[in-house]
Amino acid sequence: MPDFTLRQLECFVAVADAATIAAAAEQLHASPSAVGAAIEELERHLGERLTVRRRAHGVTLTSAGSALLPRARALLTAAADLQPAADGALAGSLVVGCYETLAPSLLPRIVEGFEAEHPAVRVRLAEGSQHELLDGLESGLIDAAILYERDLRGDLDTIVLYRLPAHVLLPADHRLAGADRVRLADLAEEPFVQYNVEPAWQNTQALFTATGVRPNVRYVTGNYELARSLVGRGLGYTVLVQRQATDRTYEGGRVAVCEIDPQPQPTTIVLAWPRETGRSRLLRTLVRWAPGQVQKWRTGVRG
Repeated sequence: MPDFTLRQLECFVAVADAATIAAAAEQLHASPSAVGAAIEELERHLGERLTVRRRAHGVTLTSAGSALLPRARALLTAAADLQPAADGALAGSLVVGCYETLAPSLLPRIVEGFEAEHPAVRVRLAEGSQHELLDGLESGLIDAAILYERDLRGDLDTIVLYRLPAHVLLPADHRLAGADRVRLADLAEEPFVQYNVEPAWQNTQALFTATGVRPNVRYVTGNYELARSLVGRGLGYTVLVQRQATDRTYEGGRVAVCEIDPQPQPTTIVLAWPRETGRSRLLRTLVRWAPGQVQKWRTGVRG
């Protein structure tokens, strides 16, 4: 039997997440000295140095600590599955990541809906780029993530949440704003606002290449709402996948969504999770629940 305890693993994971012992102690409702002692005991039992502590630089993991982290998370998750709520209900916490432009329209509903059905569960959120989310899944910082089904790496399982074709976003007073469909060739000479975040820009580049159009790039931004606001100001058009429920930008400008002619291949949005860590009861429940709920939310409102 191992000499280390689940509490020691819990302290180790908390310190890895918070990057300081003080912040981890606050999260665990323990004293910093108790958290530090727990990690020292864990290191002694395992015969490995797991962390490096530097004054004013917080705590970093050694190679042994980085290797232990996903296994420690898996052990804590498995232990939590063995301790359901008193009435047998689902209990525990789950970290759900989401691609940054998808997060505002998906994560609030997921938190509200999943926690309403399972009151003893707490969903923790993580937003980021495709690269950051994949890193989080690989390291064990994130249990599951909503992202584009493009350039996925690592040993992941996925389930499709929905598919959506790219669209053109025009100023509300643009000459083509009332059209049902717009050809990219009809906009080739106009200023283009490039939303420069991967894999969104990769998808857009592939679309322009397929139609033989070279966009007249005037503005480049990595901020989704800034791209929409530039369009709302009449400074150009853009091509996006994610759709908002409103035609207003942050600053109050109006934009118009137009379908692309011919319609491009839809982009697939998936829920992904690490295969090798196994699926906890919480994660299994989320995987069963999410696709149907997302489809219900999208009925009648695209985005």
